[in-house]
Amino acid sequence: GARRFVTGATGLAGEHGGPVGAADDAEGGQEACIEPWKDHLLATMDKVGAFVPPAAAVAETPQPAAGVDGPGAGSEMLADGLGRTIVMYGSQTGNAESVAGGIHAAISGRGAGCTLMSMKEYEKIDVSLERLVVCVVSTTGQGDAPDNASKFFRWVKGRSNSSTMLAAWRYCVLALGDTNYDQFCKPGKVLDKRLEELGARRFVTGATGLAGEHGG
Repeated sequence: GARRFVTGATGLAGEHGGPVGAADDAEGGQEACIEPWKDHLLATMDKVGAFVPPAAAVAETPQPAAGVDGPGAGSEMLADGLGRTIVMYGSQTGNAESVAGGIHAAISGRGAGCTLMSMKEYEKIDVSLERLVVCVVSTTGQGDAPDNASKFFRWVKGRSNSSTMLAAWRYCVLALGDTNYDQFCKPGKVLDKRLEELGARRFVTGATGLAGEHGG
């Protein structure tokens, strides 16, 4: 039968290691891959201080504390009106959008400022602001990105882009695909590689056994 693959990118080192998931595309199979990845993402965000107690969240100031790096700076919204964490999705049939919605709900429910948005809305993001960007992207056709992600992919693949264009980002990519197809999870793999080339730093990956800033 078909097998579904979920990963933050195979064989790639990152700051925080995490499980590669592959499961039979049967009932519960996709969830068996996604849930461990999501749990690892949430645990890592908690480790770096991205979540705050409800009482503390009420008292938070609109601006991040001085000298605080990355997604652990609190739950406030940033200057562009978007959350310190953004969950972006590229979805053809609604599956990746649903998965992204679940991740967004889990992050928001723990007190972190989080925005859910389609990849076609990427122009709303001020890329100079430090934040965590979680990308959930499915695979369509012969290894193509979904229609609502095509413009975002053209933007990140632009030849004139600076190697530091996304240096303020920490990111992770959750790729959805089916091993029956030759170009298995190609959009997610391409995106993961390109974000790194533009200066973004991996926050969690799909690779196991790799050393990272907080262990792998």
